[in-house]
Amino acid sequence: MAAFALVLAPLLLLLAIPAAAPARATLPAAAVGPTAGTLGCRLYFNDAGTGSSPTVWQDTFTLTQSPAAPKVGDTVTVTLTAKTGPDNGPVGLNAGDVPVNVTLALGGSLSGSATLRMSSYPARAVAPEAPLGPITTTGTYFASAAGAATLTVGRVTFTNASATTHCSAAGDRDHKAAPVPTSIVESFTVGGTGTATPPPSPSPSATPSPSATPSPSAKPSLSLPSSATDDPPTATDEVDTPAQPFGPKSVKLNCKTLSSLSSWTATHTLSMSPSNPGRGAKVTVRLKFSAGPKSGPVPVGAGDLVPKATVKVGGVGSGTVNLRGPAYGAINPNAVLPGATLTGTYTTSKAGLVSLTVTNIVFDHPQVDTECNAGADPVTGPAATSIVAKFTVKSRAATGDESEGGGGGNGDGSLPNTGEGGVTALLLLWSSAVLLLGVGLVVVLPRRRGIPRS
Repeated sequence: MAAFALVLAPLLLLLAIPAAAPARATLPAAAVGPTAGTLGCRLYFNDAGTGSSPTVWQDTFTLTQSPAAPKVGDTVTVTLTAKTGPDNGPVGLNAGDVPVNVTLALGGSLSGSATLRMSSYPARAVAPEAPLGPITTTGTYFASAAGAATLTVGRVTFTNASATTHCSAAGDRDHKAAPVPTSIVESFTVGGTGTATPPPSPSPSATPSPSATPSPSAKPSLSLPSSATDDPPTATDEVDTPAQPFGPKSVKLNCKTLSSLSSWTATHTLSMSPSNPGRGAKVTVRLKFSAGPKSGPVPVGAGDLVPKATVKVGGVGSGTVNLRGPAYGAINPNAVLPGATLTGTYTTSKAGLVSLTVTNIVFDHPQVDTECNAGADPVTGPAATSIVAKFTVKSRAATGDESEGGGGGNGDGSLPNTGEGGVTALLLLWSSAVLLLGVGLVVVLPRRRGIPRS
């Protein structure tokens, strides 16, 4: 999606899947396909809440696996395709703006789930209201037991930096928290006898339950797994799950200095390291942004200005991480300022998907602060930005290297003295709190405001 649209019109960021249309009759439980299907979808801002803007997605789906007749012990590749994909919303999208994830439930002689992915979607830039194009998602699962089995598409998720769309069986509901399995089902038989234990390093898209040994006559289990797990840490390492850093993308934010409102546009990148840690790991969060607008009409002394930011931890995590960059050098009046890198750390807890959302950026000055976020009035009505990154915490305990590191842990509000050199943009900074209004000179002695709000 065009970067400027991400801030100017948050509602336009959302993947409008697709325009509402009368639901067609759902076909009987599908085999391999191609088969017509109808899914219901809802929109989630920053993947939070219960969803809004219910829509209907009708398409032709094909679900296949290789080998088509797996045997006990096989690692099976599964592919789900959609012929046309959903329709785009009222604003154009760039190629790769909306990755697709599909959750499959394994049933019958198999248990657990598998995740299919299309990491770059759409394949090309798409104009407003146009079809996003064909979808091909792939993933794997481990054939752990012989007998009659099923693969059921439970949920399809379209992710975006500022909004996520979750889809499941036709109908309007909270498709994220309470998805209903779709009618896209493949029935087959796992050959061989007995059961098998998955290899130590399973496919990153499969989460079978090797301890379960259901009989071939067991009923299919169509429940969808939670994104978090409270299982105790294990010594077995897990395959890395690709992180979803934000950017580099251009973002427009609103800023306020005293009573003055302005806008600020820069290219932002939000990342984390390590990107697939264990529980109890120290994770470094890094926000980098490019050159900004000019400073105010008076000079700023060296060391007087410090860039700070607040990042909200969501998903299976909670709390905030406070980021800080180095103090700036002397700034000339009306200077075009270069970018900066802000860093901070926190400690992971539960295993599962973690989201990081920049909620506020502050240029901290001894007398006058400038606050920037997505709110129309960034001080009295702050709003979280569209700068959102995600990563997955493994169920194992953190390694020694992951446990090391200083700075603010657990989002405790500490401000580590880390980061790279550089200066950031300040829309309106009035040194010594001098405001030039018209032809008059007004001297203001404001009380110092606090550091970034959460």
